[in-house]
Amino acid sequence: MSVLIATVGGTENVVKLGFRMMENVEKVILVPGKPFEEVMEKSEIKQGKIRADPIQKAYELKKSIEDFGAKVEIYEVNPLDFKECLLRIIELIQEQPVDTDIAVNVTGGTKLLSLAAMNAACMCYCKAFYVQEKGSGDTKVDLPSPNSGYFNDIGDQAKKILLYLLEEHKKLKKPVEEYNDDELKSFINREIALGLGVTSQTITNKLQMMEADGLLMSKKGAIKNSSGLGKSSVKIWLLTDDGRIYATYFSKKNS
Repeated sequence: MSVLIATVGGTENVVKLGFRMMENVEKVILVPGKPFEEVMEKSEIKQGKIRADPIQKAYELKKSIEDFGAKVEIYEVNPLDFKECLLRIIELIQEQPVDTDIAVNVTGGTKLLSLAAMNAACMCYCKAFYVQEKGSGDTKVDLPSPNSGYFNDIGDQAKKILLYLLEEHKKLKKPVEEYNDDELKSFINREIALGLGVTSQTITNKLQMMEADGLLMSKKGAIKNSSGLGKSSVKIWLLTDDGRIYATYFSKKNS
């Protein structure tokens, strides 16, 4: 089962786009912020600005999304109360059946509501994304959150690999694509293993798993043999943006 949780503000487009960019969504949970008139004193509301009603937008969205066959639920929150928004979205995530694939679209709503949704996704190990609207075409941008509980479950060997690669990345003085393969020797399997004090065979599967999880990316290369005669084919392992974030997180924890 696939569930989409989406924060809702004054526009419905980012929610519709997020829904269309996902596959096989069976249920959509909309979390609109209550109008400012309900949560603020009239004297505190900035005048002269026309504001859409997020709750009304949510019910308009409900009708259009249900036309595509997905079930829709709506839960209102005070969009200026971070703790209320955070707690409500955590509850909504936790209420879903076990093994449900949950994603959180944090694009809509106030900044506080969006930040609360992102925090809830991270705390509950859910995927999060936002929709970037562009003239050249709208895109879904996946946000680096601890999918599958990586902050807790990644394992010591994977952490050591990330930390080793982070230190090697820091040594680079220019973009990685400007280096030739021989200059990236420290990023090959054998050198990573040597840096960790283990054998190459013990980390091969872990490197492949980390690539599948989006923490590493690999490219084929060729480096000079130690004899200086000819070259050997190698795989060069590099950190992705997500991998760099996790590595930085673990480096701070271990310092």
